[in-house]
Amino acid sequence: MRLDKLPREEFHCFLAERLKNCFATNSEELADNILDYTNNHPYYSQQLASSIWNIGTLQPETEDVLHTAIDHIVTTHGLDYERLWMGISRTSKWILQRLASNSVLQTGEYPTSTIYSALKRLQKDGYVIYSDRYEIEDPFFKEWILRGL
Repeated sequence: MRLDKLPREEFHCFLAERLKNCFATNSEELADNILDYTNNHPYYSQQLASSIWNIGTLQPETEDVLHTAIDHIVTTHGLDYERLWMGISRTSKWILQRLASNSVLQTGEYPTSTIYSALKRLQKDGYVIYSDRYEIEDPFFKEWILRGL
């Protein structure tokens, strides 16, 4: 079942309240950073918040918990992302790289019809969503792509 993005204010309050136990002084800021990074996506927000909470509980001396948690998630799923990547067409890889780096798709390298059909296929396969623009749904997969560029 695909969940839509949750209302930011309510989700922010939920996360900040639960992060207070580990991060009393900056739980509000962490909640903002989580939602900014995941673009309010419920599954990825919960995944990142959980990783941050684990780090705060097990390694309280960690200075940059947000980026440490992101690194951990990307590394943990790296082989899965590699498997996904190997099954994606060259055109779709190009599109995902362009979306990850916030670059324009209309460069003349591919015809508009090819780009459109590849975007629709990526959307159908669950890699890309469209809200007000096309974007990679999984922010950690996006990060993995950016690290490979």
